[in-house]
This record gives sequence, C-alpha cells and structure tokens, in this order.
Amino acid sequence: MVNQSIAPLPPFIMSSVPKSGTHLMHQILNGLPNVKNDIGDAEKKFFIDHHVQDINILKDHFYRLAHLQPNEFGLGHMFYSEKYAYILERLKLKHIFVYRDPRDVLISLAYFIPAKWNEHPLFYDFHSHLTNHKDRIMSLLKGVDGKWPNFDAWNRPFYQWILVPNTLTLSFEELMLSQETRQAALTRIVNYLWDGQQLPEPLETIVEKMAGKIDPGKSNTFRKGKVGTWREEFDEEMKQTFKQVAGNLLIDFGYEKDLEW
Repeated sequence: MVNQSIAPLPPFIMSSVPKSGTHLMHQILNGLPNVKNDIGDAEKKFFIDHHVQDINILKDHFYRLAHLQPNEFGLGHMFYSEKYAYILERLKLKHIFVYRDPRDVLISLAYFIPAKWNEHPLFYDFHSHLTNHKDRIMSLLKGVDGKWPNFDAWNRPFYQWILVPNTLTLSFEELMLSQETRQAALTRIVNYLWDGQQLPEPLETIVEKMAGKIDPGKSNTFRKGKVGTWREEFDEEMKQTFKQVAGNLLIDFGYEKDLEW
C-alpha cells in the first residue's frame, strides 16, 4: 500500500530518440507509486524535432511544462538546445532521456514511417517511388533534398541530451538485454527521481511494479523491440553508407570506438 503521508513526487519529463522505447518507458514510469501520464493527453506531450526558429514554440512548452502537477510527467522527443536545457533548469524539472543504437533506430524508422507515421515528410515517397525497403533505408541515411536531412543531422540533436548534466540517461539496450540490466536501470530511475527522499514503498516493490507494467501488446508503435536488428538488415552498401554519414554518431555516443565494425 502507498504511504499517502509521504510528499508527492515533483513533476518531471521523459524524452527519447524516436523509436528508442518511448512507449516502453511510458509504461515503466506509470508503474511508479501514484505517478500517472495519459499517453493520449496532448497537453503533456512535447515534440520538437527541428531547430526552433519560432520562439512561440518554446513559450508554449515552457507554459505547459510549468503546469505539470506533482505525480505527473510529460513525454516527447525534443532536439537539445541551450534554450530548452535552460527551460528545464529554470523549472527544476528532472529529465529522463532514453536512447538506442542509431543503427536500430534507422531500421525501426524504415518500417514505422510507411506503416504508421503518415505525417512524416517521406511518408508519401515511401508509398510512391521509394517502396523498396533498402531504398527507404538509404533515403533516411542520405536525406532527401528539401524534405528530410541526413541521418546524423536529424538524430544528433536528440543524442546531445546525453551530455547534459543532471539528465538521467538510459539506453534501450539496458532495458531489454536482461532482467539484471533492466532491474538496475529501473533502480536508477527511482533513485534519481526521489534523490534520497523517503520512498512511498520499498525500493524492491517499486521496481517490481514498474517492470510489471511492461506490455508490448498495448503499444501501437511496438514492432520487435530487439537489440541489434540492424545486423540482420544491413548489407555492405548500407554499412558503408552509414559509416560515411553517421559513423561518428556511434562513436560520439558510445556505441562504437571506431569505424571498424
């Protein structure tokens, strides 16, 4: 039973690289005592996947983030910027950031865009002339003039949250590789959010309830959720193109030490 006498948890935000386990983490966080987020509530969604020129977008996010209530959290995908980092710092919002091997992100996007992301700028291309799976992957890698940037240019501003102090960064891989790595990750979440304050329930109980909330069948964006799927999909041309376009993304954020993979 939750101890109602313990102070509520301050609001926080969870963001991710698209196709890195957003719904998985949403389910996990809804397993925290008294904490809730209705994934259908647009007021608590925060999306910026471009370099903001319109200051009103940031004002809107600031206003809605400021109105999150105790035991609530926001979620979304936000490009890192100094201005956005300042917003979170000013509001004293803790930030959980989830990321994934960019190669698996690429494969997941190539399946997800034509199947479900009908607002994506390449959705109609993927249903007209880019109907081959490899062509879709290559277009996401190289970019399409006037429609979509190359893979490094679009992804890097998400991954830059890894470098921001006081952000809790979690990889999709540690959530999925084993029960041990997942339990360690969930423990980090609890310790980060409560930060030494009295927990409403024993730590082990909270972690167990968080893990118990995971249900891939309830996510309409979940496909396989596997680690290392790119190895089954990349041919030599895809691999070399990825190295040329976004190889440094893997190195800069810890997935490879060099381009010899």
